[in-house]
Amino acid sequence: MGFIFSSQKKERVVAIFDIGSGSVGGALVKIPANNQGIPIIIKSVPNNEIKFSKDLNFNSLLKNMTSALYLTAHSLYLKKSGAPDEIFCVMSSPWYLSETRIIKMTRDKPFLFNKRLADDLINKEITSFYEIYKNKYGNSEGSPEILDKNIMNVSLNGYKIIDPLGKRGKSLEISMFISLSPKLCLDSIRNTLSRVHHHIDVNFSSFTVATYLAVRDKYINQDSYLLLDISGEITDVGIVSDGVLKAVLSFPFGKRTFYNQICSKLEIELRDAKELFKLYRSNSLSIDYRKKVEPVFKSIEKSWNESFYQCIASLPKTLMLPNTIFLTADNDIKNWFADVLRNEVYIQPLKTNHKCTVISIDGPEFLNMCGVKDGVCDPFLMIEAISIMRKTVK
Repeated sequence: MGFIFSSQKKERVVAIFDIGSGSVGGALVKIPANNQGIPIIIKSVPNNEIKFSKDLNFNSLLKNMTSALYLTAHSLYLKKSGAPDEIFCVMSSPWYLSETRIIKMTRDKPFLFNKRLADDLINKEITSFYEIYKNKYGNSEGSPEILDKNIMNVSLNGYKIIDPLGKRGKSLEISMFISLSPKLCLDSIRNTLSRVHHHIDVNFSSFTVATYLAVRDKYINQDSYLLLDISGEITDVGIVSDGVLKAVLSFPFGKRTFYNQICSKLEIELRDAKELFKLYRSNSLSIDYRKKVEPVFKSIEKSWNESFYQCIASLPKTLMLPNTIFLTADNDIKNWFADVLRNEVYIQPLKTNHKCTVISIDGPEFLNMCGVKDGVCDPFLMIEAISIMRKTVK
C-alpha cells in the first residue's frame, strides 16, 4: 500500500543487485509496460562472495562488499544485453537499520484522510527514526538515507481500509515499515556501479520488504507467518500478523557462522568442512565417522536455535508467534536449517500447542509471477523482481 504511485507506461529493463552479508548477485529484468504481465529475468550471473575478514569493522566489510558488487556488475555488463534503464539494489542486513511503526491519531470530530495528512504523519515518524539512528550510531558514517517507507495497513475507526484516501473517521492507525542505511554505504555503492553503468539512477530497498511483498501475493491464504532469511553472516526474521509486517529482527548467525563452527570444532579447512557437510547430509559417511561428527552438528544446531530463541524472546508478549515459516537460504544449507526449525525440541517452547510448518522458498513456485529466460530460478532474484514491479511507493 502506498500514497505516491508510479506512472510507468513503457517497457523497461532494470538491473537488480542482490546485496547480502555473504555475497552479491545480479540480473537484468524486463518489466512489462504499465506493469501488465510479469517481470522476466533475461540475464543473470553467478554470485560473487564477499571476502570474509576477521576484522569485522564496518569499513572493511563495506570495502569487501563493493569489490564483490563491482565483479557482479562487470559480469552482468559482459553479457552484452544493453544498458539498463534503472538500477535496483536490494539489501540484507547489516547494510540497513529498520523498524516497524504504528502511527495513531484520534479526534473528537471526523477528519478527512488525505495525502497531505498521511505525508505529515509519515514524515514525523521518519524524523523520529532519524534521531534514533543518530543517537545509536552518531555521525561517523554520515547522515542516513531512507531505503523503505512502506505503508502496510491503514485502519479508520478500527476497520482496515484498502483505499483510505478521501475517507473520514475519528480514529486512525497506520502500520508502516521504515529502513535507513548510512550515506557512506549508499554512496560507495553508487560510485562502484558508476564505474560500469554511467549516469543511471540507483534505487535501494530491503530484502525483508521484497520477501514480504512476494510471499503476500503468492500465498494469499496465509495471513500470519515468519519470514526467515539466513544469509552469510546474519539471520533476518520478519513477523507478519494478519497480513501486516509487524516486526523485523536479526541476530549474528548465518551460513558462514555455520561453516566456521565446523572448521573450529573439527580443526579442518573451510573446503573440507563444506565437503564433510555434503557427505553428512547425503548419508555417505561411514558409520563410525558419522558417530564422531554427529555431536558437532548437534552442537551447532543448538547454538543457532539458542540465538533464534533469544531473538524471538525479545518480541512483545502480545505478538503471537505464527506457526508457518517461509525460509530463504542458499541451497547447500537450506534443507538442514528447515529440519532444525521443524525440530520440536527447540521450536515448541515458542509455540502454542502447534507444530511448525516450514516452507522453503526455492524459486520455481514463483514462475507464474516471474519468468526466467536465462539461468536458474534464483529465488532471491525472483523475489526482488516481483517486489520491484509490485512496489508502488517511490
